[in-house]
Amino acid sequence: MPDREWQLEDVPCDYCGGRDAEVLVTGRDRAHGLPGEFNVVRCRECGLGRTNPRPTVACLAEAYPEAYPEHQADLGEARTPRGILRWALVNRLDYPLGRRASRLLRGLLRPLTTAVLARRRAVGYLPFTGQGRLLDFGCGVGRYVARMAAAGWQAEGLDISPEAVRLGRQAGLTLHRGTLPGHALGDESFDAVTMWQALEHVPSPKATLEAVARLLRPGGRLAVVCPRFDSLDAAWFGACWFALELPRHLWHFTEATLRRHLEAAGFEVERVRSVRRPAILRRSFAQLADETGRGLHRRLARSRLVTGAMSWLTFAARRTGQMMVVARRAIREERHE
Repeated sequence: MPDREWQLEDVPCDYCGGRDAEVLVTGRDRAHGLPGEFNVVRCRECGLGRTNPRPTVACLAEAYPEAYPEHQADLGEARTPRGILRWALVNRLDYPLGRRASRLLRGLLRPLTTAVLARRRAVGYLPFTGQGRLLDFGCGVGRYVARMAAAGWQAEGLDISPEAVRLGRQAGLTLHRGTLPGHALGDESFDAVTMWQALEHVPSPKATLEAVARLLRPGGRLAVVCPRFDSLDAAWFGACWFALELPRHLWHFTEATLRRHLEAAGFEVERVRSVRRPAILRRSFAQLADETGRGLHRRLARSRLVTGAMSWLTFAARRTGQMMVVARRAIREERHE
């Protein structure tokens, strides 16, 4: 960022419009070292957390350095799912990757396929519906878009970064530059929309979710993964929690506040899932070590055993640092007089 002060703005709660709030955390940009300190406040009316004051929309792009991970070119190799994962996708989630097995065999193998689909690596696979057209909002260079295209979806991406979109297009992906609201992709034209670590970045989740609802066909699904502000991770690390990511994270959701946002936008929540991310615990310990200078924190930042055990503890308590919410666009019944 240039050597000047942030242009900050005071914003009301996105859900209820309230301005009365209490300061919970004061932190800085520990990931990329941009200047300034920022408050995370909680609305006294509805409980939604927000960064306030925050950088104005006009200068918010400067909060994303050139080395921002999601805007880098390493797409990796997107392979068509194989083995038992492929079998589970075909027989449990209706993916067009082969013929379905008999009902008897599907029933016998149901416990196995349930376990396979519960693994962290299978989190991103939604039930295949409709024509299989999917939009990944905040796609970066398109890693998830490539993965879903390999699994049979007509996958597209949307991102505000011109460089990320350019790199994804060079790899042959269908990526659009822009955001929601503000991009004309066609009402009721998608069967699924995904937001992986994206909703907390937008200026107004309310406006974005309403735009997503318009994009989805009735019954279409939206999947959101975002940090959980009432998690054990957040309580343990406070301002050093890696997933706080100030000032880029503008909103800080709990399950209750995210659910209310979705329902207000016309969605019906189907399920909420705790998502383990041991790597975020290690990075949080690293940031804590930078703050305290203690060798113990540095050792914990390198310990997969300890952070793995901690992640399982948060999972058992249903208070992991990340949550996944899957919702469907409500199907409104027409009334006939």
